[in-house]
Amino acid sequence: MEDAAFDAEILFALSLSLCYNRAIMLTRRNFLKLAAASLGSAVATACGRAISTPTPTPDATPTRLPPTAAPSITPTAIPTLVPSPTPMPTAAPSITATPGALELVTIRGDQFFLHGARFPIKGLNYYPMRHPWRMFNVGEWDAQETERELQLATGLGANVVRVFIDYQASLGNPAVSFQFYYSPSPQYIANVREFLGIAARLNLKVIVTLFDGMDWGIYQPTNQWIAEEYLKEFLPAFVGDPRILSWDLQNEPDRAISIVGAESVIPFFRRVSAQIRALDPQHLQTIGWIDRARGKYFAALDNDLDFWCFHFYDKIENLGGLFQFYKSTTTKPVLLEEFGLATGGPGFDGAHTELDQMLHYSSVFALLDGYQMCGSVFWILTDFPKGLAGNPPIPGDSPENHYGVFRLDYSEKLVASEIRYSWKPG
Repeated sequence: MEDAAFDAEILFALSLSLCYNRAIMLTRRNFLKLAAASLGSAVATACGRAISTPTPTPDATPTRLPPTAAPSITPTAIPTLVPSPTPMPTAAPSITATPGALELVTIRGDQFFLHGARFPIKGLNYYPMRHPWRMFNVGEWDAQETERELQLATGLGANVVRVFIDYQASLGNPAVSFQFYYSPSPQYIANVREFLGIAARLNLKVIVTLFDGMDWGIYQPTNQWIAEEYLKEFLPAFVGDPRILSWDLQNEPDRAISIVGAESVIPFFRRVSAQIRALDPQHLQTIGWIDRARGKYFAALDNDLDFWCFHFYDKIENLGGLFQFYKSTTTKPVLLEEFGLATGGPGFDGAHTELDQMLHYSSVFALLDGYQMCGSVFWILTDFPKGLAGNPPIPGDSPENHYGVFRLDYSEKLVASEIRYSWKPG
């Protein structure tokens, strides 16, 4: 037993020493897997925190994109989830916030500020486990489920949550042509307001992503007025609301550009941004690009948006180069608004373990620290039952069902401890 303990101490010391090599998490991943398997997550966590700023790398080519714009389709049957005996993680206590005492998040240089202090974004993208991509839909919104699940997020140390407004579902009458019906449902708006109340009780600021699932015909110049009319009815309920961190004008419009064309999409966002600014001048604005083209369209909207966002589902070796590129391109905050790693599902994207996921997050957090970025928003809080993830839902199993930090029984994956460590105060 003494020899075994001595060998373990040597291995631990060796692994920590190697971690101080600035590229250890990137070039010696197999060693870290062995160290983590032998000594537990403590070694991997220590290694992750020891990474310094890496050498920039070539352009990234994302290999996985979360499903986006398409009409919402409700599955014919939703699996009944039976929680396992695994105990629920201890969540942060629910705190009743006083809206009048809240403040809006502001920007100074390339960082966010709240109450006069720097506000590093520690965020998550969120869909409820049993209603993903249909969160606020009339008849499916579940306030109690949402609050229970967001308590898991605050238990990790989260201070920001990102959610999505499904344009078509918000109309309450999605079967009618977009050219004749563009008024959001009052009940849908009420559901969003109830969510903001939950977020405030848990001290979570909210990034609200607009126009998800929008008919691409609205990008056309002759139809852009429809988006303006929609905003005139949707936004008044949220003007100056301090629970909202920012408006995200749309999720991953890169795809729309590739099909509809930048000559329609870029003017659409200029018009939408101006409309939002006129209706709600206090809130920040951004766009969540998947960014296959290294900020190609960011500059075109730089005068309209307050900060930049990009999504990353590529090899970790390419992330440092992207951070350096953005930091040299803009003086505004650059938020990593989506990143993650699936721990299951068919195909290459699902061929990762929970240990791989933990190491990936550890590397991301280390790079965020090294480049002094403004924060990040991971994808996503929980796994999803088969047949529910995506818009429209992906039949059967897919990696999209396995990106969660919590399993279907709400037990923690290994990565939860890494997030909690990285997000702890100070």
